[in-house]
Amino acid sequence: GLGGATFFPASGLTGKPAIDYCISFAVAFLIYAVIWSVAWFSMPNTFGEVFGSSLGLLAFAAIQIKWNRLSVSLLVATAVLFLFHTVGYYLGGFVYKTITDGLRLGIEYGNASPQTVRLIAKLSWGVGYGLGLGEGITTMLYLSRQSSAKPSTQI
Repeated sequence: GLGGATFFPASGLTGKPAIDYCISFAVAFLIYAVIWSVAWFSMPNTFGEVFGSSLGLLAFAAIQIKWNRLSVSLLVATAVLFLFHTVGYYLGGFVYKTITDGLRLGIEYGNASPQTVRLIAKLSWGVGYGLGLGEGITTMLYLSRQSSAKPSTQI
């Protein structure tokens, strides 16, 4: 629920609107997570991941746009979220696989136990995913602020 606070600089919000943004972020993220999870548990493969993230991010964007009156189209917001989310997710997955493959090949990671190395691999995946989704949300908020700016200052 506090994840929304990390986007205050990108949102340009302060005071009560900033608190409202945190609530909208928590609701949107929860709905995204439920949609993604249902899709992946129903189809535990790459198609389930992509289908679930597409629908989940569409819902996330729709909630953010409606609740916060963002000035960005649903199509653009969803595309931006999907692009950055997917890059982060698969980059994190690549790092995870590289680290865990190293364990299987007998590579030693200093004095770290295999359990510690697996935990670091999982956290690495999470970091990649988080950075990707975070950049997608930041870009969506930036585009919304640009859309609501005067025409002479738009990109």
